[in-house]
Amino acid sequence: MVLKYKGKFRIESTRLKCFDYSRNGAYFVTICTKNKIHLFGEIGNDNNDHGDNVVETGLRPVSTTISSPKMKLSDFGKIVADCWYDLPNHYSNIILDEFVVMPDHIHGIIIIRNGSDNKIKHGISEFIRAFKSFSSRRINEFNAVTVKSGIWQPRFYDRIIRSDNELNRVRLYIKNNPANFHRNT
Repeated sequence: MVLKYKGKFRIESTRLKCFDYSRNGAYFVTICTKNKIHLFGEIGNDNNDHGDNVVETGLRPVSTTISSPKMKLSDFGKIVADCWYDLPNHYSNIILDEFVVMPDHIHGIIIIRNGSDNKIKHGISEFIRAFKSFSSRRINEFNAVTVKSGIWQPRFYDRIIRSDNELNRVRLYIKNNPANFHRNT
């Protein structure tokens, strides 16, 4: 059902009601660029290019002997990846798992581990807010011009990962995303 707020239509949240998104657990997130504009690079299949602009998805290295499409990051894509991997330096309760930057979106797994000594328990919304803010600011500094329309869509997709089996399926989905990108566009 579409509701109105201050005379404007608004989309209801897809998040679980009464669920604490700062709870310990694994979360799959997808964040898209505004208007799905390709800002972060392109998918390529050049096996001769093993430079630092080729992202091996996730935290574990992927063999370069397999011929499969790889994401070749633009300068903006590199900034986005750097900002993602910098999140644990700002939040002690976050562990990053599988991750990929795509031409017009990112996928990642965030694991929240709150200890009993954590006074402040940040959740998914705070991590995504910070990531979008850090990456937008750095892209605007690099670009020397503020992107007036914004870089990111206002919302993001998240899914609570409820089992090890689901976690492994999501990891595989993220890892294979560059190979499947053109089928989905």
